[in-house]
Amino acid sequence: MRLTDCKHRSGLLQDPRMIDALGALMGIDIQAHERPEGSDDIPTGASPSSPPPKPAASSPPPPQPSSSSAPATEDVEMEEVDEEEAKAKKEALELKKTGGEAYKKREFDEAIKAFEKAWDVWPKDITFLTNLGAAYFEKGDYDKAIEICEKAVDEGRSIRADYKLVAKAYGRIGSAYQKKNDLPSAIKFFEKSLTEHRTPDILNKLREAEKMKAEVERQAYIDPEKSAIAREEGNTQFKAGDFAGSVKSYTEAIKRDPADPRSYNNRAAAYTKLAALPEALKDVDKAIEVDPSFGIHSQGQCLVVDARAH
Repeated sequence: MRLTDCKHRSGLLQDPRMIDALGALMGIDIQAHERPEGSDDIPTGASPSSPPPKPAASSPPPPQPSSSSAPATEDVEMEEVDEEEAKAKKEALELKKTGGEAYKKREFDEAIKAFEKAWDVWPKDITFLTNLGAAYFEKGDYDKAIEICEKAVDEGRSIRADYKLVAKAYGRIGSAYQKKNDLPSAIKFFEKSLTEHRTPDILNKLREAEKMKAEVERQAYIDPEKSAIAREEGNTQFKAGDFAGSVKSYTEAIKRDPADPRSYNNRAAAYTKLAALPEALKDVDKAIEVDPSFGIHSQGQCLVVDARAH
């Protein structure tokens, strides 16, 4: 009886349905070893699970605008701008040429019209303005020449013009001031021109203006009455033995009246007392140059001759 029960139980364990039922109760898949690897068979009693969602298909990236693909209308507009620019420049250069020819013929009014129009047509080249300033300069309108050249400097700064052109404008301003006898202003603008670009022409003009200014100041300093006062002061100092002080007073007398030979003669005597014979001799020669009739027997000359004899 027991043997029969054992056989019956052994037969139940051989029944696949019984094995599946036991596996379901235990929570394991007893027959997993009997399915091939990768099989999609679902164990008996197991509920099929939904497959994982597939990733959503990525939408294609929006097309990038091509740098070369621009609206046809914009291309046409750019071409029109370039054509207008080139046309304006060509016209301005033709006007500049016309103005230059008129300038050479000394037809300054015609040159002025041409240069003015050239700048109005294409205001990107300050040579139109510097040439315009030159035309006004030659015409004798120095104030207008200064005004135009100052504009050339300002416009040149804004469009980053060549520093040589800016220097040229400054040089023209200096020349105009020199013609107006405003030498301090002329020197100022010549120096500005040399700061921008150093040229021998402007350097020579600067030196000339400086010499002219010094001469004007010298002439303005001349005053014969003050010269006589300074010479008398020198005579008093000389008699008191203050020879260095007398030299200063006689020098002031010479500056106040360089045409009076007495101040050179007296200073020569003071130089001799100070043993400055070369300076004394120069003053004697200058006294004779200023007034040849002053004579060889002046006090200063005698003292120099006496000093040489010893």
